[in-house]
Amino acid sequence: MGRRENGSRTMRSAPQRFIETWIDAVVGFLFCVVLPIPIYATGEPFVGAWSGAEFTIISTAIGYSVVWYCGRRLDAFPGATLQGNLGSVAPIAVLTYALIAAILLLLRIDYSRIQFFGSGLLMVLWMASVTHLRSRYLVRNYAVIPRSSIADMPVLSTCRWLDFDDVQRRDVRVDAIVADLSADLGEGRLAALADAAIAGVPVLDRRYIVETLTGRTPLGGLTPNEFGALLPSRQYLVVRRVVELGLTVLMLPILLLTLPVVALVVRLDSPGPIFFLQTRIGRRGQPFRMVKFRTMFHGAGGPSFTTAADPRITRIGAFLRKCRLDELPQLFNVLAGHMSWVGPRPEAASLEKSYVRDIEHFALRGIVRPGVTGWAQINQGYAHESDEMRSKLEYDLYYLKHCSLWLDLVIVLRTFAVVFRGTGAR
Repeated sequence: MGRRENGSRTMRSAPQRFIETWIDAVVGFLFCVVLPIPIYATGEPFVGAWSGAEFTIISTAIGYSVVWYCGRRLDAFPGATLQGNLGSVAPIAVLTYALIAAILLLLRIDYSRIQFFGSGLLMVLWMASVTHLRSRYLVRNYAVIPRSSIADMPVLSTCRWLDFDDVQRRDVRVDAIVADLSADLGEGRLAALADAAIAGVPVLDRRYIVETLTGRTPLGGLTPNEFGALLPSRQYLVVRRVVELGLTVLMLPILLLTLPVVALVVRLDSPGPIFFLQTRIGRRGQPFRMVKFRTMFHGAGGPSFTTAADPRITRIGAFLRKCRLDELPQLFNVLAGHMSWVGPRPEAASLEKSYVRDIEHFALRGIVRPGVTGWAQINQGYAHESDEMRSKLEYDLYYLKHCSLWLDLVIVLRTFAVVFRGTGAR
């Protein structure tokens, strides 16, 4: 136990946990790649001329490395669950191993297909299980300063919030110190934080740790100095737009086959137009006409938002909303540049004005194009009340702050899981 010159104790860092990144990678490699080798390999691999055994080992090692890296980048974002991990890792594993198998086929290289694809299955199970165990059972201790901030910390089963002074007094090892740097901590506590940092204990700002654990950027304390951090990379937005248009064009044959079928069902279900057009607010506050399949009775009045068990929704409309098929026509908004596939969900013009008036910083959502799906949609679902919209805004600000290929990929993959479960729709 270390002590400062004045005799008080120095905070100590917690020991390395079992399921840390490097242990996860090594043990996973042994389990998914090395352990199955004796099952299919004949003789000693890499002794003499190469055969199918050697190419199988190299292929599984490459597949494991790619999927492990991508999986760890994806589950770094909050909200990881066993089902969510399977939904994220499985598509990446399928694409990776299918691509490697195609390359081996084109090069006419012999390999063990049972071992290769069996390793891919083990890979998916390993990554999903480890991430689930880490997110559910790996409890970390955080020393919080000042004590009053403990009440504002999120309630999570994997985090234990401890009083900073009590931790110092009892000499408890902690994983990090969480400090409210906007509070007046005093010279003594600031010196203690500096000593802890020198001793190797991470010192984190309270807003940062809340954002990291919840996927929400807290509105409280948000200052104009942080607005610059909400601006995504212009280069990434340009590249994403090009990729987005390319993928949309590639999907057009499938979408153009689906749209007429849904349109016919909507037309036969109830009288009225097939499409529903509504003015929404897009990037930089610009209005545009968003198109959806009509899911309500034609001429039905009522508010611009949808209520639970809304009587205005038709029979087929309820199904379309649950499966999100009513959103498919928005591909034309994407092609026109009004929307992206991923981004903050656009609000109706009549509601946007009231939200901007009543909720501070709400207009910041207009920094990027609105999306067909978004970070708030997969984490919170439908919202229209003021408190719900504040929470939704915090999710949207988190997206703006961390906008990247990996976060967009997480949103797309988790959207498929949400659609499959049919949750969050009205």
